[in-house]
Amino acid sequence: SMRTLLLTSVTPDLVDYFEGDFAEVPFYFGVIFFFFILLITFTTLNLLVGVLVNVVAVVANGEKEKMQIAVLRAELEKIVSVVDADLDNHMSKEEFDKILLRPELLRNLQEAGVDCVELVDILHYTFQQHDNNISVSELLDLILQLRGGNTATVKDIIDFRRLLTSEFGRLEDRILSFARAVSMIVQNRKYTE
Repeated sequence: SMRTLLLTSVTPDLVDYFEGDFAEVPFYFGVIFFFFILLITFTTLNLLVGVLVNVVAVVANGEKEKMQIAVLRAELEKIVSVVDADLDNHMSKEEFDKILLRPELLRNLQEAGVDCVELVDILHYTFQQHDNNISVSELLDLILQLRGGNTATVKDIIDFRRLLTSEFGRLEDRILSFARAVSMIVQNRKYTE
């Protein structure tokens, strides 16, 4: 009776098999089988606990990232309101240089995982591309893209390709103008000789 109750509750699909063929098996095989069932139960339980812990960790990291972004955004907006002399919600290179002198912003940037050296380098290029003027929202988006934990996206690769194409175009123009100048110097020398 206890064996029937145990078999019915643990393996309801296999009750017919256990009552027929399994009934003739020695007792120690039954003990091994139930130990195996117990082991599977605890393994599945540990698996589910691991999945639950992983979900909690991912949610906690997401919330921490949202908080860092909110703090960084608030700090940047507070500093921009002080530094933005013309109140146009755009930053010039000079205004951004003033912002970089604020230790509280640099601390918040480092806490958010932003590489400040790369930020200065990329903003130098960005200010050149935008005629020395960039909106605060574009600035914040660029800052958030430079966090160390971010992975490269297709958009990043396309932006990089555009950057290389434009820089190579400018380099080609410089080489052509240099070649023309050298050619003119050579022609002038031929005429003077």
